[in-house]
Amino acid sequence: MTSSATPSSNELAIDVRGVDSLRQLARQDPGKAALAVAREFEALLTNQMLKSMREATPQYDEMESGTANMFRGMHDQQLSQMWSKQGGVGFAESIVRQIELQRDPSLYQKSSPSFHNSLPAAKAAEVSAKGAVLSGDSFASKLAANAEGAAASLGVSPHVLVAHAALESGWGKKPIKDAAGSDSHNLFGIKATKDWKGKTTDIVTTEFVGGQAQKRVETFRVYDSYADAFHDYASLIKRRYSDAVGQGANAQGYAKALQSGGYATDPQYANKLAQVAEQLRRQLA
Repeated sequence: MTSSATPSSNELAIDVRGVDSLRQLARQDPGKAALAVAREFEALLTNQMLKSMREATPQYDEMESGTANMFRGMHDQQLSQMWSKQGGVGFAESIVRQIELQRDPSLYQKSSPSFHNSLPAAKAAEVSAKGAVLSGDSFASKLAANAEGAAASLGVSPHVLVAHAALESGWGKKPIKDAAGSDSHNLFGIKATKDWKGKTTDIVTTEFVGGQAQKRVETFRVYDSYADAFHDYASLIKRRYSDAVGQGANAQGYAKALQSGGYATDPQYANKLAQVAEQLRRQLA
């Protein structure tokens, strides 16, 4: 993102008429208004980024003053506005895309029909309020095909299984690693029991004993791929958690069946899984 010496836009970042202009544009052309608002929001984020960079930079100029900082902040605000109107970093277009998907869900179904048509109450969009869920959307897309197969065999909506993987792996950001530091593909935190003949890895994990969290070293299964992980997961659920089978989109029922069967020791596990599933459902709704 580069800039000439001074902003070339005739519009000022600080414009008291800006809101009225947006309202008028919204009445005339809602599509253009959505893009305009998205660009304003992108400019705001860009300005915050510049502000943070300024604050993190050591100050050595003895001539620095509050007035100089004020004008520098105004300059940064104008630059942010100009960059956004010249294309920005692409965030505005992403916001508009999400708005379009909410207005017409069929747009998303055209891009990924099999996964989302299999979700009775779901279609897609993205993220959570914290922004972590933008990564959540790509996480769900990455697991879509494997989730479909496992979900069909279990009689459970794919988004519930993706939510379970998200809970156990931190949306894929906290994967279980093997001894070599490679991904174990163990999305569901499945431990290596005595009957497990495959590869394993030992990691420090949190277990709840008498309601108290404790750190322990446990042995977990290692898979060669996510496909293998989903296949083993579906097989495990059928064998040991039969009450979870056939729950459909009932994430709460599925989660309670897992907890009552001893899938996890966290007393809040069922609630956490149900909350993640609902969060994902809302993202897809």
